[in-house]
Order: sequence, then structure tokens, then C-alpha cells
Amino acid sequence: MRYDATIKYQDKEITIKVPNKVFAQTFELPQFLKLVRNLHELTIKQVHLATDWESTDCQAFEDGTKAIPQAYLQDFARVFKLPAKLKHLGIIKEQETRKILAARLKELRIKNDMPQLLVALDLNIARSTYACYESCKNEPDLHTLIKIADYYNVSLDYLVGRDIQTNDNND
Repeated sequence: MRYDATIKYQDKEITIKVPNKVFAQTFELPQFLKLVRNLHELTIKQVHLATDWESTDCQAFEDGTKAIPQAYLQDFARVFKLPAKLKHLGIIKEQETRKILAARLKELRIKNDMPQLLVALDLNIARSTYACYESCKNEPDLHTLIKIADYYNVSLDYLVGRDIQTNDNND
């Protein structure tokens, strides 16, 4: 017998067929990942070995402290023989980068006590354009991104949330 499990993550929701009645309910994705691992009586370290994702990432995904990428969910579904559509709940790396950029732009502007209009004028762009960058509706081209990094005296890596200390092969 197969049961319906509904899984939610951020603004997405899917229903999948599962063989165990314990899944016949609605879950948040991190809770679902943890339940699947526990029912298979595996540790985080064993999930790390099976999926080839770092143990700290696997733990953070279950804790809900780190965005869960599609690539991880694809590997997780393969390991635990779950429907592949589970991956559709995950974050696409480009979307995560856009959200980080938008948040950093707003954070830097507020930290420097600058109104959007003044920043936009200094960058020689429209205020509405800069507002769209902060609200994640648009993203700046490379030339503008460099101007913004120079303006706030930060690196491009910082603006897009890229940690240059680690080499994340799971992108």
C-alpha cells in the first residue's frame, strides 16, 4: 500500500507516494528529511557518506538553518528511493544568490544610512532600478555590480554571499 505525504518548503508544496503510513501527513521539508533518516536508522555521518554532501550541511538542512538546494534533494531521493520530484522543493543556487545579493544591498545601504535615491544617483541609475535590486525583482549587470561593490567598499564575493574560504563542489 502507498500513502500520500505532503511536503512543504518555503512557498512550494508537493505530494508524493510513500510506502510507510507514518508519512501519511503534511511535513515541512527539514522535518521530513530527518524522519526519513531516522526511519532508516542512519546517522548524519551515514547520510553524508551516501550523498557525498558535507555532514555539517546535512545537519543544517535537517535543522532548517541552511537553504536546501535541489541538488541535495536529488541525491537524498536517490539514496532513500523517494520520488525524484522531491528535488523541485529545493532552492536553485541562482535564486539563493539573488536573495543574498538583494539582502546585502539593503543591509549595506541602511548600515551607511543612505536613502535609495542617493545611492542610485551616485551609481548613475534610476532609484526604481536600485529598489528592484533590493527587492530581488531585478539583478544588476556585471558592470553595475562592480560599481556597487566599489561604492560600498566590499568584494563581489561578499555581495553575492560567496564564501571564498571553502570549495563547495555540490553546487
